[in-house]
Amino acid sequence: MDEKLLNEDLEKMQPFLLKWFREYNVMMLNSPFKTLEYEVSMDGFAPVKDMLSQSHLYSIFEAFRELVKTHYYSQAAYTIEKELIEEGEIEWSNYWKYEVKNYYFRSIIPRIVSLLDYVAIMINELSQRELISNVRGVYFKTLTSSLTARKAKAGWLSYEEIKELDMILSHAYLQVTQEEKDILTLFRHTSTHRYFVGIDELTVPFQRRELSKHERKFLQSQYSYGFRGKPEYSFDELNGTVEKLLNNIDDMLSRLMEMDMMQNSVQRIENG
Repeated sequence: MDEKLLNEDLEKMQPFLLKWFREYNVMMLNSPFKTLEYEVSMDGFAPVKDMLSQSHLYSIFEAFRELVKTHYYSQAAYTIEKELIEEGEIEWSNYWKYEVKNYYFRSIIPRIVSLLDYVAIMINELSQRELISNVRGVYFKTLTSSLTARKAKAGWLSYEEIKELDMILSHAYLQVTQEEKDILTLFRHTSTHRYFVGIDELTVPFQRRELSKHERKFLQSQYSYGFRGKPEYSFDELNGTVEKLLNNIDDMLSRLMEMDMMQNSVQRIENG
């Protein structure tokens, strides 16, 4: 593409770029997420426990804010994608679908997994690593299991706080089915460690497949190689699960910030 053609394309894109930017900002202004109503206090003269809370909460809050922004960028692009389809502009619609919407949406699930692990790290640090002594083994799942099993205080966390944290963190996967959890796990592992996954497209169509018991009898093999017939992931299905998780995580984080033990670390933003 030469510079002249690029300028022509940008001129055609300009109305949609402005609409995309406006749609995203409207979503941010009207965001229902309660966590965004808080801000983290940073006090260099606070007790160690409070400074730990402040530092980790700032990281968690910023990660959540970027997660919401990334989600809204993809949703605003989805609005334009659908509008262009209705106008019969298939080529431009595909641009917004694959180059913009999927570009942002693809990173949301790995970001969600990371954010939950950030929360686990903070809580384990507040326990002075008594919940999980091996820092390399601190993940959201292992941390929640440790909270549930704990029957006494841990570090700076009282037993009552541990019980409250156990209840709050249980909100993360509410209404998320086991099938959805399995899809999320596979998506995250594949995109992080295996290959660039397709959303409404096939990026690695030729793959190895484990055969069923019935197939093994005839083919005398445990595996076969062939082309996949359809994309691994559907945007609409993934998006529905992501929206549930975002609402759950927002509920979890806002409850976390409302705990008595966090009151020296966060404050609610006064609007008006």
